[in-house]
Amino acid sequence: MIRTRRRTSAATALALLLAGLAGTTSATAVDAAGLPEAGDVVVAGDGAELTVTAVNPPSRTAGTVAVYTPAFGESTRTNAFGGEAVLTPGPEQGTYEVVSVCTALATCADPAWTPGDNAIPTDGLVLSVSPGGSPDVRPFLRDHVAAGDTITFREVVERSASTTLDAVDPTPENNPPGVDPGSGQCYPGCRGAEQLVQYTPASGRDSSGTNDFGYEVTVVGGTVVGAGGNDREIPADGYVLSGHGSRGTWLQTNAPVGATVEVDGTELVATVDERTAIYAAEQGVIAAQESVTAADAACLAFPRDGAVEALADAEALLDRARTAAGSGDAAAASELAQEASASASLAGYRTAESRPAEGRGVWVRPEETSPEAIRATLDRIEESGFNVVFLETFFQGTTIYPSQVAADAGITAQRPEMAGFDPLAVWISEAHDRGIELHPWIHTFFVGSEGATGGPGPILDVYPEWAAVEREDVGADRPMPSSQEPGYYFVDASHPEPRAYVASVLEEILTGYPVDGLHLDYIRYPVSEPWETAGYSYSDYSRAAFAEEAGVDPYTLTPADPAWETWTAWREANVTSFVSEVRSMQQEVAPEVPVSAAVFPDPSDGLAKKFQNWGDWVDQGYVDVLTGMSFGTSATSVAADTVAMRERVGEENLLYTATYGPFRGSTPQTMLDQVAAVGDAGSDGAALFAYNQVTDAQAGALAEGAFRDPAVVPHADRIRAVRVGVDALRDALGSARGECVGAGAVAAATAQLAAAERALDGDRPTAAIDALGRASDAVERGALDGEGPALFGSRAQRDLAMYDRWLTQVVAGR
Repeated sequence: MIRTRRRTSAATALALLLAGLAGTTSATAVDAAGLPEAGDVVVAGDGAELTVTAVNPPSRTAGTVAVYTPAFGESTRTNAFGGEAVLTPGPEQGTYEVVSVCTALATCADPAWTPGDNAIPTDGLVLSVSPGGSPDVRPFLRDHVAAGDTITFREVVERSASTTLDAVDPTPENNPPGVDPGSGQCYPGCRGAEQLVQYTPASGRDSSGTNDFGYEVTVVGGTVVGAGGNDREIPADGYVLSGHGSRGTWLQTNAPVGATVEVDGTELVATVDERTAIYAAEQGVIAAQESVTAADAACLAFPRDGAVEALADAEALLDRARTAAGSGDAAAASELAQEASASASLAGYRTAESRPAEGRGVWVRPEETSPEAIRATLDRIEESGFNVVFLETFFQGTTIYPSQVAADAGITAQRPEMAGFDPLAVWISEAHDRGIELHPWIHTFFVGSEGATGGPGPILDVYPEWAAVEREDVGADRPMPSSQEPGYYFVDASHPEPRAYVASVLEEILTGYPVDGLHLDYIRYPVSEPWETAGYSYSDYSRAAFAEEAGVDPYTLTPADPAWETWTAWREANVTSFVSEVRSMQQEVAPEVPVSAAVFPDPSDGLAKKFQNWGDWVDQGYVDVLTGMSFGTSATSVAADTVAMRERVGEENLLYTATYGPFRGSTPQTMLDQVAAVGDAGSDGAALFAYNQVTDAQAGALAEGAFRDPAVVPHADRIRAVRVGVDALRDALGSARGECVGAGAVAAATAQLAAAERALDGDRPTAAIDALGRASDAVERGALDGEGPALFGSRAQRDLAMYDRWLTQVVAGR
């Protein structure tokens, strides 16, 4: 549905971006909100000092001293082996009162305090230290910080960090950890797990060749000139530094764009000072200027005045930063440069395309325990521009609402922290008030987590015989977690009783609540490779059922046996048949409610490891929407996943590619680049994982960029979505006449678009498809010379192809 959102003023948008910069790798000392930055020194009440090494890091490396701000999310999500102090603002800026402190090194003063995963106060911070450093940083909290103390963060403009490279120009010979022992071949880039490596021109490579599971920076002339992503081009006059896991986090924290880097053999030193902030601002201004120019050249509809205003602010702030640096005021120069970077980013976000019809989903794990908190969360979701919420409704074995189905089965009827009201009803009502769709997100066969439930969870506590059993756990006297998905418990997809229970919960939701969709996740077996130990499921029920059908105990089979393929197909059929049963039930009780599924983008990978044949679900019409989970860190990788999924999905299903920018701690610009990339690659929308990790800076980028204008959700009403899209395209053609498309072509294309609308008025979608095809031909014929007109033309043809798909689905009865 179309909605009118509250507009964010330029000043408010800039404030959000500045506040959110605490969650990026910005090197400046203190942002506009007075929040600590990496390099600041925390001073305890007794005068002891410790340097902050990261702010809102996506993962905590060994020996990290991290500050977590509210922009990071609800809690720190850290383990229990470090230590944390929860802080609230003190009487003066930069001072904080210690609410609680606890480390793994000693018994906590209060049993309720914890050394990890503390809630982040909405007006405060969490100071978090991790194990494994040298020296150990945890004693600082144990010995020098106590509840009731006042601590201070002292600004440090210049800081340096050092580390050791694991390899230079890695090969199988000089870097054995970069070799996959199973295949004997190098991992991508010959970079191993938890390694930091350098790629130079001497390697003979054009690029690093790495995969998406790391972080890289490009260094030229001793300065970091580019950061993020993977498989970076190796400059002829520089090199690439590439880190995996915590080593990638080290790069993010200590080597932002503009940092000075020195390498001596395998010793690396990265230095950040006011020049770093100024360089980053200069690059940001250049990028924003180029974005405005490119958007103009491509006849893109965007708030040009707002973009130009933000760019002018950035240029003025940058001039002031240079002046401050020239006068020796490094702190002022650093702060002004940060503000310039934020303004430049805002200008760039405003040049992003905002499509009038597309899905804009976000997964939400509800942590709100009152209607007021739910409303506040939905306000933020609305401001960010999302139009679909996938709300985690059945997870870790319990529902967020009071379930009669669970109560009748003797299972915990509602998540205890949400007892006393019906959160699902509030979420639905409040979402609908804001024009946002609400789709319950269901953890279908995944029912417990050791971290969250302390064991198998409420379902398997009552019905242990329902558990899926890993091959290595055959004979165990209790449910056991997956070895490949550590701590996770699943029910057996072949067992009729848990299948019936989950189906009853889904029916309860569909018949009891006015939901806008049903979203199936974990609709698969647990990861079942290597088969010798991790294969699933070898429960007593599964073995007996298969033996009765195939005449052989699957536990005796190996991949070399002829019956192995039968065993594999049988497990695949268990998953697919459940999807089919859900579809039949949904068609009977709520035929207007679409069914969606979260799936792995590579269909062969999902099938081989998890027996998830989502391609068959599409072919059989069991699902209406797929949210393909693309875990890549770059726009290129998520686009490639989208192309592969679109090829398998074809014309007859909607596809919203899931991107993981918030979860991975990506920069706001990277997140926007991924949203744009999946749209260009053929997705009908984007879904972001997950709301609980969306920083203020990311939310501001969406609100000012790709999601700034309201969008119609295509799965809700494809005809209406096409109408809105066609109307917007007619406006775009009119604005582009003579600039990006010839006048004659504009007239011809506009006439065909009008014909398509008349066909839709007459309930003739096939005729509308034909008219859209003729409009596309006219745009192609009338494209003017130049890169900008070519971009306009490809954008128009992309949208026309998308509208064609939607109408094809209408014709097919989807």
